[in-house]
Amino acid sequence: MYKKFGFSVLLSLVLPYSFAQQPSGTWVMAHIKAKQPVLSATMEQGELTFDEGDPYDSSEVYTPGLMVIQFESQRAAISHSWDGNESWQWQLQQDSLLMFGERDTLYGSYSQDQIILSSTVDAVPTEYTFLKVEDKLKLEGVEAKTKAEFKIPDHPFDNLQLTFQQDTVLAETNNIKGLELYLTNIGPLQVIEYTFDRDYSKVELGIVYLFRDKRKKYKGLFYPVVDDFKKPKPQVLEIDLK
Repeated sequence: MYKKFGFSVLLSLVLPYSFAQQPSGTWVMAHIKAKQPVLSATMEQGELTFDEGDPYDSSEVYTPGLMVIQFESQRAAISHSWDGNESWQWQLQQDSLLMFGERDTLYGSYSQDQIILSSTVDAVPTEYTFLKVEDKLKLEGVEAKTKAEFKIPDHPFDNLQLTFQQDTVLAETNNIKGLELYLTNIGPLQVIEYTFDRDYSKVELGIVYLFRDKRKKYKGLFYPVVDDFKKPKPQVLEIDLK
């Protein structure tokens, strides 16, 4: 009886822990980190000649990413990205994650709030970082002709008023220099791609993932890139629908 009870207690402790370690819910690609290939070259008779051989890796550069992964039961997942919608099968061994799709295989590390994956088809070493989305947020786009207002302290987007259209978004109160906005719909995924001028001849660019929080409230998750050599920091837009 004692041994059976002890085994039952151990099993009840191990199973919830193992289950909690499985990837679940929705994850967004925060950024892409790639090695910048550098070719060595020499000057011969006044002409620049690149040496033969493969380029070597130099500094790491960051760019915005556009991909959402939704993990489902039975070790299945679906992604929404520039390549459209794709189904995946995945395996997890300790903290190593493998994802098998029709066009690619992804591999990397998994923790409860971050996934870092690489692709078998990339020409240079590249890492794709995904961050977990709150379970209460729903992947749902904003309807056309809807007016909205952005709220985010200490960012040029604060108090920006705009109108969603079928394939674009129009800023109504725009005091942001060089602001360009583009709306992209991929299945249930809706994002705003943007760019605008910063001080000291810099440019901020990013991709805002739109999630419904409440009936008249959305959240925009984004990871702006201003300096290609610095890791982007997470930002959250509060979006009020009119």
